[in-house]
Amino acid sequence: MKKIVAIKSTQPKDHLNIGWATSNVCNFKCRYCFPGSNEGDAVNPADVDLIVKNLTHLIDHYRNNLGKKFFHLTVLGGEPTVWKDFGTFLEKIKLVNNVYVSILSNGSRTLRWWREYGDLIDNLTLSLHASQADIDHSVQVADIMYSKGKKVTVQVLMDTDCWDLCVKAIDYMKANSRYPWMIETKPVVHSTVNYTPEQTKYLTSSLKRYPTFPWLLKNIRYLFNGHIRLYRSRALYSDGSTALAKPSTYILSGNINFNGWSCDIGIESILVDQWGKINGSCGQQLFDANILDKDFAVKFNPNLGPVVCTMPSCICLPATHASKFDFGQRNISRASTEVPITFNRISRNYKTSSVDIS
Repeated sequence: MKKIVAIKSTQPKDHLNIGWATSNVCNFKCRYCFPGSNEGDAVNPADVDLIVKNLTHLIDHYRNNLGKKFFHLTVLGGEPTVWKDFGTFLEKIKLVNNVYVSILSNGSRTLRWWREYGDLIDNLTLSLHASQADIDHSVQVADIMYSKGKKVTVQVLMDTDCWDLCVKAIDYMKANSRYPWMIETKPVVHSTVNYTPEQTKYLTSSLKRYPTFPWLLKNIRYLFNGHIRLYRSRALYSDGSTALAKPSTYILSGNINFNGWSCDIGIESILVDQWGKINGSCGQQLFDANILDKDFAVKFNPNLGPVVCTMPSCICLPATHASKFDFGQRNISRASTEVPITFNRISRNYKTSSVDIS
């Protein structure tokens, strides 16, 4: 049976994805939410200026040491919009840094809030939890953001406990929205979630509403420069074949164990967690400095390179799609031109080794 031996991200090399969980304070309590994300014991930052200063230092370090030019800041939680200073933070970070801002939100803030601060958000992923969300409110929020010219995706979390309600929500949004923003499904990972073959088939094609041609024409630049990627990565298999991968490809197929592989998670993307620690979105340890510390600018000066994965499984989408390869497959055929593998140098200290999948 063929297996995956390497993954190549489709993210441009000069891009860095920065995820930031502002807190674990959330006004929803979803049964499938991962541990640590809604307990409410890690509160939102009190000093907005300090966060802006430290994020700016981090961005400058990647720009100066890895040649990064495009910085995609994705703000999540908890629920980021419950932070009372979130609007102020958006104003200041956009003023100081040329960052592309995405937020992952349940959309529960008032319509007035979205009208006031929506212009500061470039990309909204509205996570819809069918058992808790006000569907009409979610539709109005998505319409407001779309009318501002923003990229909008409503991501429906497909819980098996309310599967029919999730499907009905998708059909309702298609019929009642003013604008054709994207609608996609997302499988949830939970010990009690086991999808039937019919449900898995429904999830295989995650996009339930594609952008219209006028939208694509207007936003074609985002496709060309990699801000919008129809496929997040390409997988290389042991038989030499390759396949483009969407966000759910690896999870649904069970290909989520990359322990011991070389991974570019700290080169392509990082996650600042609700405690200020900087790791991979999967939990892979990367750096010691804490972005909430006043002396962060002094402490954060690391060497940047691939790491050896120490995680038992990879269920977080940014990490799943990070470029990586299996150290046990050094004799991969170079015949494939779609995902050529080159090993420049592998030092004994894998954290600072020069391993390139390009």
